[in-house]
Amino acid sequence: MDEGNDGETYKAELLDDDENAVTGYVKLTLDPRKIIAELATAQLGRALGLRIPRPYVVLLDTADLRPEFESAFANRGIMVCFASQQAGSRSYSLERGMHNPDKAFIEAVGSKFDLAGTIALDELVANDDRNLGNIIYAPGKQEFWLIDHGRSLTGTYWQLWGLDDPTIAVRNQLADESAASWDEAQRNAILSRARELVNKCVQLCLDDLDQDGHFTKIDAATDRQEIIGFLRERIQHTVPLLCNRLQLGHLPLTLPKPS
Repeated sequence: MDEGNDGETYKAELLDDDENAVTGYVKLTLDPRKIIAELATAQLGRALGLRIPRPYVVLLDTADLRPEFESAFANRGIMVCFASQQAGSRSYSLERGMHNPDKAFIEAVGSKFDLAGTIALDELVANDDRNLGNIIYAPGKQEFWLIDHGRSLTGTYWQLWGLDDPTIAVRNQLADESAASWDEAQRNAILSRARELVNKCVQLCLDDLDQDGHFTKIDAATDRQEIIGFLRERIQHTVPLLCNRLQLGHLPLTLPKPS
């Protein structure tokens, strides 16, 4: 079990639609918006080609939680939870890897980790909770995976006024902590990757987001079209917001309206 600010996480065996067992992680939270934010970001990020583990919506009988876990969610009946497939059998967080990095790890971070794409995704989905603990490294294939998107879609602000402000600037931790040390070439490289990502997003049919209707099943008060509308508008503001964040004066050409 792992406890965080947004709930509890358990490693578990998941059953897919074909009754095949998949090792993954189940997140328990009482806030349905966090489950929806996780699912929406996973669907969108994977469609954009970013490495985000396969998402699942699972039903958990909290009576099955073992007493030694001392879970705050024990005996709450059946809960709807977000889960994701494990990213590699020997995977660990970037934060953990930084404690005692070997040469192979350092080289992988420099050559394999899509820092610019991660920053661009976080700006696009308004994720205010990226940190080294939710970037997972799988050394077998030298792959980096992005997890924990429960505070996407404007993070804590979603609870206050919903998705009515696609221009909102929320914390983009990877950019905010390092931008001061980057030269103009590094900043422009990040901006170029962001342009690439949003142009790809324009080509997506966002109406396909959550076609199975999981958002409504998770929380009847959540309007799927509000999320789609927010993301459609956010595409137009992602690069300008990053220009401001990276202190770059030039702005991009207007993008075509997304489908």
